[in-house]
Amino acid sequence: MIKERSAELNRLHSFISKPGFSSVLVYGKHNTGKSSLVHTVIKDNTATKIFLSVDSESKEIVINSIKRKCSEAFPNILMPKSNEISQLIKFIFENSVNEKVILVIDDFAKFINLSNEIITFLESFKGRFRTYGNIKLICVSSSNDFYKDALESQKGKDKFFDDIITLEEFDYFTAATFYSRYFTEERLFFYSVFGGSPLYNSLISSNKNFIQNLKDLLLYHDSPLRNTIKSQLNEAFAKKYEADELLTILAEKKFARYGELKTEFKNRSLAGDFDYTLNKLIELGIIEKKAPLHFENDKKKFFYLFADPLYEFFYSLVFKETEDDILPEEIDRTWENKIKKGFEEEFFPRRLHFIAMEFIKREGKKGKFKEDILQVAPFFANPRSLEWDGTIIAETLSGNYYVVLNTTKRQLDKAKVEQVAYSLYEKQRPYKNLILISRGLFAPNINRLQYITYRLPALYSKI
Repeated sequence: MIKERSAELNRLHSFISKPGFSSVLVYGKHNTGKSSLVHTVIKDNTATKIFLSVDSESKEIVINSIKRKCSEAFPNILMPKSNEISQLIKFIFENSVNEKVILVIDDFAKFINLSNEIITFLESFKGRFRTYGNIKLICVSSSNDFYKDALESQKGKDKFFDDIITLEEFDYFTAATFYSRYFTEERLFFYSVFGGSPLYNSLISSNKNFIQNLKDLLLYHDSPLRNTIKSQLNEAFAKKYEADELLTILAEKKFARYGELKTEFKNRSLAGDFDYTLNKLIELGIIEKKAPLHFENDKKKFFYLFADPLYEFFYSLVFKETEDDILPEEIDRTWENKIKKGFEEEFFPRRLHFIAMEFIKREGKKGKFKEDILQVAPFFANPRSLEWDGTIIAETLSGNYYVVLNTTKRQLDKAKVEQVAYSLYEKQRPYKNLILISRGLFAPNINRLQYITYRLPALYSKI
């Protein structure tokens, strides 16, 4: 899992080796390997290491945890009597004058919620300890809002962080290194469920096929990833069943607007706090809020969909079919009779859409399109009804658009291509090329438009 992070690993090593005070933010969604990266870098360092984390929403419990770790790091130094987090952090900074200290705060955004003044204190510490302190401050966070604030602060003269290391989820081509021994179609199956999460992919056994891995990791009641889902939601919600129900609703709809989700939530006789549940799931990186690319500034067009394919697969096909008390011998029958068809005919083709988007991004970085790709997003012919027309748009730096038509087994005909081209023209979105990605056949008479042709699965064997 770490070898795929060599660039980030080297940056963090470089940060640790510099003398004096400096600070870095390690940011990434949940399960992208942030803590593993930090632990790998600092484990053999001779400095005094202090790893602070928020394991509870209780300020008292967190403070007691910080005090215990401070006393372990500095056993012969009298601890301050204060019960303020900022004063305990100050104590750590003051002791960096006499010895090298590596201070890790994970998750930093949660620390801010418990101690609003910590940012102000750290700002004042920077000025004082940059000259004569020897402390490395590593802040770890999965909060997108905090990350955006941190990026904005980098534009000023007095940056809060000396560096920001961003851990992206792996795309298909990187994630497939975890299961490179399999045939192309099976690699696509793996990625469609486990996505780009280093944690999920690191648990895949190379000695078992896709279905065996799926059963072992997710379908049995004591499977590790089933337990990961359960524990993550139990920690975040006092009433987990409300999160379960909202995720089930979204799985049924595939994507939905705020009003649709809220109405259905209430219709199922749930009297819980819908907004809290939805926002918490977004914060956890399970759900994301998006807009069609050509309506990105229209708030009425925003919709919600799964950000984590494992959760989408679980709540679409597994959650209601495999209760916790299901017997292991029933799993094979459940897969064959209730899950397999839905996976092959609905879930997997939808995930191919997103893998195609990743492919366009990667090809853009390789200079395939001779201009930088800014963003890639689904295109909806009718945003009001959210009908997915099978089209993806890639916006380029120069304002041109590449179009991806992802057909299934049907032939992609000239009329369909021209229909999309005209639809873009109507919305003043000129196309540069048509990129045709198909699992079926191409019509021979598509010759009036400039296009690049790819075929599945050969396209995905290029890793």
